[in-house]
Amino acid sequence: MAFKWNSNPYCLMSLTLLVTLGFMLQLTPTEACSCFPEHAQSAYCEADYVIVAQIVRKSKLKSNGVNVYKINIKKEYKMNPRAQKLLKHGKLITPASDSMCGLQLEVNQLYAIAAQDIHVGLCSFVRKYSEMTIVEKRGLAGIYRKGCPCNIKPCFSGNCNVTLGSCNWTPWETCESEYGSCIPARGTLLDGSPAKCHWRRSPMYQKCKNGTLD
Repeated sequence: MAFKWNSNPYCLMSLTLLVTLGFMLQLTPTEACSCFPEHAQSAYCEADYVIVAQIVRKSKLKSNGVNVYKINIKKEYKMNPRAQKLLKHGKLITPASDSMCGLQLEVNQLYAIAAQDIHVGLCSFVRKYSEMTIVEKRGLAGIYRKGCPCNIKPCFSGNCNVTLGSCNWTPWETCESEYGSCIPARGTLLDGSPAKCHWRRSPMYQKCKNGTLD
């Protein structure tokens, strides 16, 4: 018997919720505590600072229930005046408990960090620099900046409508997640925002799409 697609909007909404729930159930308990998927470009564009930092040491403040990481900033890609003041002592603060979305960082490791505050957790963009693709590294170094007028919208159903000035993004799709940047196409709206955006067809992105990555 052939499957018949039901276009009822309530059915579509239910399907989207089920797909989203299925995605969240694949997360570990600590990751599931609060985090919603965020593309690296969105993290860059929304951040007050974007840096690559080495973890120097870890201290635990039992009275406050937090871990304090002393960091050494190796690269600075984005930094507004407020963030500069916050980071002048070279510290990151995170809940000590995993259940409170605390981060466990490794001493001497390099991390790429894009955040609004020195208080970070599992929802913050904090990634091991060695585990990022060359496209993500270049993106944080400046390529993502070109796409900040665009909006990257998580899409869990695989059949989301494309809205003005945005790119749809399915979080578990490798090419857009690890090799993609969303940039404006030609044409703007009256307020100067882009009318259309698309995934930049860089060589690495194209190789990923073609299945020819080494």
